[in-house]
Amino acid sequence: MITKAIQITVFVRDQGEAKAFYTEKLGFVVCADIEFAPGWSYLTVAPSASNETVIELVKADTPEREALIGKQGADQVLIMFATDDIERDYEELKARGVVFHGEPKSVPGGRGVGFEDLYGNQLDLFQQD
Repeated sequence: MITKAIQITVFVRDQGEAKAFYTEKLGFVVCADIEFAPGWSYLTVAPSASNETVIELVKADTPEREALIGKQGADQVLIMFATDDIERDYEELKARGVVFHGEPKSVPGGRGVGFEDLYGNQLDLFQQD
């Protein structure tokens, strides 16, 4: 029986710039940063070290993967992140240069606001009622 999701893969142009975005702009932590061989690195980030699900930042190494950069959600939300204070996090992330699509507003089950990563992947910040 499947019990939980533990990893999400996001294709990136450059692991270093993606790592900087997720750690410096979003405030995430690096969970793993291992180089197995030249050109083959395993890099994962998460909102906290205790987070059960990590995001693997994979360098797109084929034309097919490159075409997916910024479009993995097909213009839909790729990842939704939970917050305990959406207004605080919205203001803090916006001050760090994160691009938001509006301001937090009421949505089914709570408050939410969309934003994007450095490549244009659609992400969501959500605070449950």
